[in-house]
Amino acid sequence: MMVIVAIEPRTYRLVIGEAIQSLRPHVEVTVLNPDTLGAGVKRLDPTLVFANRPDTFSSTSRAAWVEFRPYEETPARICLAGRRWELEKVDLDDLLSIVDETEELARTTRELGNC
Repeated sequence: MMVIVAIEPRTYRLVIGEAIQSLRPHVEVTVLNPDTLGAGVKRLDPTLVFANRPDTFSSTSRAAWVEFRPYEETPARICLAGRRWELEKVDLDDLLSIVDETEELARTTRELGNC
């Protein structure tokens, strides 16, 4: 499974990317500058994206996308297999849970639904 982390500020994306890679070593994690997200999505075709913007980079939406803006009142908007929800508070367990759920859905379902 491929995960892209492309959020601001830089320290957040680095720490989140390293945490996912350390705690889920079988998951391939790529940390990108948000300015290169569009090219990264096209080139890598990730299963899950953590970004500070919604999915606007492909003609076919991702099956799993987390719009993560740590300094906003609602810091995370999640779309996973067509389901949408928001988190008022985000911690590492929440992010890992999204990784795990995305991986499980990708493993058991060919058609995840799009965000």
